[in-house]
Amino acid sequence: MREILSLLVMASWLLSAKAMATPAQVLLLRHGDKDSQRGDYNLSPKGLERSIQLGRMIPACFGAPTSIGVYEFDPVSAKNARSYQTAVPLAVSTGINIEMIRGSRANSLAAGQRVLHAKSFAGAKAVFIWEHRNLPDFAKGLGWGAMAPIAADDYDQLVVLTWPSASAPPQVQQFSQKELLTRPCSQIRRSPQGTTAIEPPSSGLQLDLPTLLAKTGRPPEQGQPKAISDLSILLWLQSHRSPQLIANSWLLLDRNLSNFDLAVGVDMAKTTPELLRGLAPFLALVDGAKDTIKDIYKRPRPYSADASIQPCLPRESGWSFPSGHSTFYRAAAELLVDLLPERRERLLAVGLSGGSSRTLCGVHYPSDVEAGQRLGEAAALQIIASDQWRRFKLSPGIQHELRKINAVKQERLPLVIN
Repeated sequence: MREILSLLVMASWLLSAKAMATPAQVLLLRHGDKDSQRGDYNLSPKGLERSIQLGRMIPACFGAPTSIGVYEFDPVSAKNARSYQTAVPLAVSTGINIEMIRGSRANSLAAGQRVLHAKSFAGAKAVFIWEHRNLPDFAKGLGWGAMAPIAADDYDQLVVLTWPSASAPPQVQQFSQKELLTRPCSQIRRSPQGTTAIEPPSSGLQLDLPTLLAKTGRPPEQGQPKAISDLSILLWLQSHRSPQLIANSWLLLDRNLSNFDLAVGVDMAKTTPELLRGLAPFLALVDGAKDTIKDIYKRPRPYSADASIQPCLPRESGWSFPSGHSTFYRAAAELLVDLLPERRERLLAVGLSGGSSRTLCGVHYPSDVEAGQRLGEAAALQIIASDQWRRFKLSPGIQHELRKINAVKQERLPLVIN
């Protein structure tokens, strides 16, 4: 009889262990902070910056996750949306979809228990980003009941749970996010496949925004002669557009470096892929500066300010000053000119047309485009003067690709603008 009871107990234990499809590793952390003065449920700029850092640090220091789960937010009010927002950079950097854990708002303890027994999480390396008041309950559901309440201003904790066996309680490691971000591992970038990726050539470069603001200038105020001239020019262009001019504007709708192919003389995607990859992060810095300046001045688009303007390109919701297309094309042209000075006139012609098409089609005022040209040129000059650009320009891979471009003789170059 005793032997039978022993067998029944062992069978019960085995069935229980089998039912617990435990993850291999779970990272628990609180969402990023918000700006209490704004009164919304979104991350603050500081919280967004931290989430971007986490998106880089977590896969580099703990390995790429196989699952990302977040605390459930209210779909009507968006309350608790910060858990999802904090997870987005990690999802982007790893290629893993975000799963909202249903029912976690009502009962985080039960949500943790479901995760611990769910087949979908068996053997998983999961990251869970949670609302701080309910995170201890979620941890308890995962088998760790000793997590202390999290202070309202504590955004620094990161907890790692691992299970030595399905029946054992989890082993717990507690980290400081700030300390982790200083470790060598957090300086390594990883691809969604988990392989180490190369630091972008622009790494560490910051543009001087006050100087760029001064170079860009201010939009004219309503009623000033320049503002009146802006509108008059748009109305004149609107009445003189030709189908060919409109078609040419559509060719430049996307801010794409491939639009410089004719000016360079090669298909850059095929001939100079390293050059294209390297230029992108430098131009992203310019784009960030442009967005900041747009948010400072908040100039409405022409068609939003005056119903008589009928654009011939898609309407956009962003601010008008300075023109993003004009900024991009001028900055890209100047950077390419520094690499290919013998193509200067051809490159600058594309840099100008990328902005002028925006005025022709009524999506920007002429002064927006002029400001974009000034901003693009000034930002490019700052980049060209940097150590990061000099290293990029002189790197063997870039020099090799530049030699391939220069092998195309001037007399064989195609017509850039007809």
